[in-house]
Amino acid sequence: MKQMYVMLVIAAIVALAGLVPASVVAQDSRIPGGAQFDSIKAEVRNGKLVFASADGNFRWWFDSRLQVDAAMYFENKNLMSNGAHFRRLTFALKAMLHKYWEAEFDVDFAEQVDTKPQTELRDMWIKFTPPDMSLSLQVGHFKEPFGLERLNSSRLLTFLERSSISSALPLGRRIGIQARYWWPEFAQMTGAIMGHEPATRIDKGQRDEGWSSNLRASVSPINQYGHVLHVGAAGSYKIPDATSELKPNTIEISARTESYVFNPKFLHTGDIADVNHYLRYGGELLYVNGPIYLQGEVMGTTINRWYGKPAVNLKGGYAMATYMLTGETRYYYSDEGEIGPVEAPKNSWGALEVAGRYTITDLNDGAAGVRGGMAKQLMLGLNYYPNTSIKLQFNYSLVDLDQYATRKGNLFGDDDHSFIQVRFQASM
Repeated sequence: MKQMYVMLVIAAIVALAGLVPASVVAQDSRIPGGAQFDSIKAEVRNGKLVFASADGNFRWWFDSRLQVDAAMYFENKNLMSNGAHFRRLTFALKAMLHKYWEAEFDVDFAEQVDTKPQTELRDMWIKFTPPDMSLSLQVGHFKEPFGLERLNSSRLLTFLERSSISSALPLGRRIGIQARYWWPEFAQMTGAIMGHEPATRIDKGQRDEGWSSNLRASVSPINQYGHVLHVGAAGSYKIPDATSELKPNTIEISARTESYVFNPKFLHTGDIADVNHYLRYGGELLYVNGPIYLQGEVMGTTINRWYGKPAVNLKGGYAMATYMLTGETRYYYSDEGEIGPVEAPKNSWGALEVAGRYTITDLNDGAAGVRGGMAKQLMLGLNYYPNTSIKLQFNYSLVDLDQYATRKGNLFGDDDHSFIQVRFQASM
């Protein structure tokens, strides 16, 4: 908690600094040439409080969020824990520095390990965008460029959780280096070399770190405000992370059934040993037409192994559709190939959205002796946006699990069930 208080104090200091009247300009005689301090102005952009220098070379803003979740499960074979928790308690400070440089500092205080709070590193990076070029270079800790839904910010998710396939195959945040080139209003291409899972999570011993190469590209042949067509693809070559001296070249792939209050992962391959490398691939489709928003992905992996062992093939996909009952549309960022937030509500009382998603995640490959389970899941949602900073969400889900969805034999298989879950979110 001390760390959290420190961060809040820092936030308050920065905020107070931003309240200095725009007319205040000071001169420091200790600086050669008597350089002047630029004034600072503050404004709200898309629900975010932004502080900027008058010359436009510096900018600071917060992207923090509070997410309170609760869920109730309608059990079948396995006991499942109803309850509530803080899904995310994040503090993020973003900055543009000297016009061409950017940086982000983002931590999460909501993760729990053995009932003890644990600070989790999220986005921690430095980015350089050369002047007059559609190119950016980034280094630090950030999401690998793989998976449209996985890349989308958690504050913008249509449902409480990402689809199970988007949790199983994309690796999320790691230390890496990335380059992105974009054609304004049309397309982007991103390449990255990503490293080992953070050392705070895995003890790699004396083994060299694992790494992956990633490439993701997207085009938007239709890209107008409120009318967008996005087509994308991604691929990755990865060698296993060094998990321990006792299990070299071993990986495991797992996923929750799109709910986090009951934590165990029904889908779990267990150890897949003697892995040489594995290839991951994905395809993306996104369409926005006024209040209509459609999105879908397919993705899979081929795990190649040593000693003549058969390759393991796992796959899945999802399709989702949403409709803004109050007529709003969504922003889209072609230079990143990502969907943005819902526009400001048209009505004084807010905006209302209905949504549905169907996901298939198959972590079974009988020919290779891997039985991680398969899930077919329908998720229905209702979202209320009182303004651009607050979102209230309600989900109802039907889950169809096969006999191998047992969390490595610790749960009963073929446990078809349903649940409801809600979220209260504030984005600051």
